[in-house]
Amino acid sequence: GQSTALPTNRIKSTIPKGGTDDDSITWTYPSPQMFYNALWRKNKLGDTTEDDIESVVALHNNMNETTWAKVVEWEQVLMDDVESKPKLLNFLGRPSDLSPKARFKHLVLGYPLPFDRHDWTILRANGTEVRYVIDYYHDETRAKETQESAMPNMHDRNAVQSILVDVRPAIDSPQQIVDRAILMPYARHVTSTTNFQPLALQPTNDMKQQVNESLKVWDNIQKAVASGKKKVEKEATNIVVPKDDDDDDEPAPQISKKEAIALAKSFSSILKDCKELQKEMNDCKTDEECARVAMGLTVCMAKIVCPLQNASMVKSLHADYDETDVKATAEYNARINASLE
Repeated sequence: GQSTALPTNRIKSTIPKGGTDDDSITWTYPSPQMFYNALWRKNKLGDTTEDDIESVVALHNNMNETTWAKVVEWEQVLMDDVESKPKLLNFLGRPSDLSPKARFKHLVLGYPLPFDRHDWTILRANGTEVRYVIDYYHDETRAKETQESAMPNMHDRNAVQSILVDVRPAIDSPQQIVDRAILMPYARHVTSTTNFQPLALQPTNDMKQQVNESLKVWDNIQKAVASGKKKVEKEATNIVVPKDDDDDDEPAPQISKKEAIALAKSFSSILKDCKELQKEMNDCKTDEECARVAMGLTVCMAKIVCPLQNASMVKSLHADYDETDVKATAEYNARINASLE
């Protein structure tokens, strides 16, 4: 049983709460005592002691704030509004469900498996609901044994270097393909209207060495699910107030038949027209080579999925370019290099 009293004070997050008319209402994080009680009830304490709980809560609060900041950066680009103020409507922990992107990064690029996955549904000011998928990766080589990393400030986005967050809109409709393949790359590399930094496409050599360890963690997660110790889809334990059990079942995303046909045609064209680039992506060796191939694959997909935006992007990259002009050539190369960072 518990031998040490834990703090019962709760901290307000900066994450606006959806479903309320009051914009000042935010989600509230659980106290260390509430967090400990939840872990105990779910038989998930493991080796965690009362002495660890405050640090664990601080870490989880920090990661939630970091994740939300990235969601907001996405929304500012997609809504074309730096004042965009989305709200978090609901959230779901899905540690046993591997996202398609995480699977691709693992099988093709050599990434370790993520140790957790969340699905967050946000509410835009216009009433639109958008689901975001978040994969959490751990890089033990970046861990710091300092007070700042053990008890990170909730708002310090650089305090926890060892946890890497991959945030993006879920592809619940063709629009999200455009958002991810065109709009965000365009904002980052062409107009430079966002500071959003995605998780690197290629894993570092250090992360590649951690693949086997991530497989062990993943195997333990699957065993826990199979034995009934965890739900396949459960509410994330590292964020705020528990919801009623009735709220755990999220409706499956729906798209129209017309959208489904258009999406299928787009994927068919991508598989056909970008086949060689996909092969090059599988065979590339160096970070620079893979980055260039990835950019080419993105442009190829863009031509199919969103030709108008693609034409605008290509025009911007090639604007005022004269091969005989040394200065123009240097500026052109700089634009290309920036797009491959």
